[in-house]
Amino acid sequence: MIVPSQPPSPPPTAPQKLVRANSAASFLSVASSTGPPTPSADKTPSVGERSISEFVIEGEIGRGAYGLVKRAREMKLDGTLGPPLVIKQIIKSRILADCWKRHPKFGTIPIEIYVMSAISSTTYVLPPRRPWDPSRSSPEPDDSWIEGKTVNGHPNICPLLDFFEDNHYYYLVLPSTTPEPVPGGPTPPSDLFDLVESYPNGLPPSLIRSYLGQIADALCFLHSKGIVHRDIKDENVVLGLASKCVLIDFGSSGLVKRGGWDTFSGTLDYAGPEILRGERYQGKEQDVWAFGVVAYVMLVGECPFTTAAEAQEGLESPFSNASMGLDERCADDKESEGEESDGGGALGDAAALVRACLQLEVHARPTFDKILQCRFLSGHGGWA
Repeated sequence: MIVPSQPPSPPPTAPQKLVRANSAASFLSVASSTGPPTPSADKTPSVGERSISEFVIEGEIGRGAYGLVKRAREMKLDGTLGPPLVIKQIIKSRILADCWKRHPKFGTIPIEIYVMSAISSTTYVLPPRRPWDPSRSSPEPDDSWIEGKTVNGHPNICPLLDFFEDNHYYYLVLPSTTPEPVPGGPTPPSDLFDLVESYPNGLPPSLIRSYLGQIADALCFLHSKGIVHRDIKDENVVLGLASKCVLIDFGSSGLVKRGGWDTFSGTLDYAGPEILRGERYQGKEQDVWAFGVVAYVMLVGECPFTTAAEAQEGLESPFSNASMGLDERCADDKESEGEESDGGGALGDAAALVRACLQLEVHARPTFDKILQCRFLSGHGGWA
């Protein structure tokens, strides 16, 4: 989510229990420029050919000070409606000056569109089926995953189908990945936040392994392309059928740069201690810290840190609330709980992964290449 460049006052705190709050609620910055540039001068005319009138809006998914997200279907020429879609509207006047990027074809566009367009047009060769594959215990494994098949984008990153603009908004056309509600049945959870709420004491280990593996794989792909997300959290992991998930919301993303950042437009509950101290930071290590917070939330059912001071202490003290909460779920006689036949999925190894990601020392945190090799995800032979 794109947010105004204003430092918080008073000092930030994070709620212990899960509270749904978009990125706009928490922002740190020392940037001097907050106004957007005027990109229309170098915009090619082809960008604005489509119109929102070509879509039937079926409802609103979310709304904030900086944009809207809606359910929609495209109207075809014969009058019929296409499959379900999601349209994200970004308010042009709210886009920060450093959230624009010049594209060789489209001119100056929001970084969210730049990054999603680049990802969606990048080819990816499907590797062998992963140990954390959601269908690993199903009698009928997912037949859409074919080793060696070349696809566009990454299976666990939301693709950008199209985009267009008018005088006030950019419109991002995205696929609808959430399951359709069964008439008369309960509404299925739409994202990881909703799912965690239904498991107040933490998710089953097999589900945690499935989701963490997919998220880590998506982030490994992003980082290999020089892209950082900078707003990893449970609300930005949308759930699909059969325990599949996709990473969304690239409004805070960026391309890795040598000098790093002195602004943070993510959510403070997931911000690393270096950010909370107001230091310049590199995006990859922040993504790893936020991934560790997501893993903790799935294990324990609540955020690990209640204040910025606690986040800066991390899990160093065995008597901190976060450390004791992790031990209560994963230590002692529970360390082997959830272990699968390949050696992965044990709660003790999940705790080891969380502690590795939540290292206070930035350079001590593992890369996502290394995270994918941990025993909790990869099974026998992985590190723990």
